[in-house]
Amino acid sequence: MKKKIFLTGANGRIGSYLKKKLKKNFKVIESDVTYGDDLSDNNYLKKKFEKRDIYAVIFCHGHNSTPTSKNKRNQISNLNQDSIQEFFEINFFLNLNVIKNYMKFHKKGRVMNLSSIYSLKSPKHYIYKNFSKELGYSVSKSASNMMMKYFGTKYAKKFLFNSIVLAGVQQKKLDNSFLKNYNINNPTGKMMQLDEILPVINFLLDKNNTHVNAQEIIVDGGWLSW
Repeated sequence: MKKKIFLTGANGRIGSYLKKKLKKNFKVIESDVTYGDDLSDNNYLKKKFEKRDIYAVIFCHGHNSTPTSKNKRNQISNLNQDSIQEFFEINFFLNLNVIKNYMKFHKKGRVMNLSSIYSLKSPKHYIYKNFSKELGYSVSKSASNMMMKYFGTKYAKKFLFNSIVLAGVQQKKLDNSFLKNYNINNPTGKMMQLDEILPVINFLLDKNNTHVNAQEIIVDGGWLSW
């Protein structure tokens, strides 16, 4: 019988890819806001976790900055609690609520948080010509990383918590100027491909992995080392 994985953001770009690949060896229980799912709803999570043996939870949902030249929210004069709170609601508090419910109905397991290089280091602002990566994105992702470390050390005997810190993933529609500036800042000279994420996921899911815990596993082509 295939082990079960609870995958959030299952209808997003990364989530859709992982869902397809993981289904070969696991039973994937999908969750996504486009399905009408609400990760803040404890009754919804109870139905997902109470009578199911969920081997692992993978967080693929998230709130990112929107590339638009008209977006001035990240200017210092426009920063306020509301502009940052919306990132925390999705990137931190939804994760926390899922973890609480997962651990309520399970005595052991593993949790993987897909994070960003901008949770560890400030964006290189000059490569973003027409928009700015928002402060709320970076700080909320950083907070979620720390939550994985906190729970990973507190509950290490029964649960494994890790963040997978990703660099930018290649998309079809990217500004040529941005792509050029991004690539020259990465030792590999390119953006990540979706299939470069899977080996790390598979490693953390492996039953023989029982000691990699409370870590930020960086998959960035060397971006953060420069």
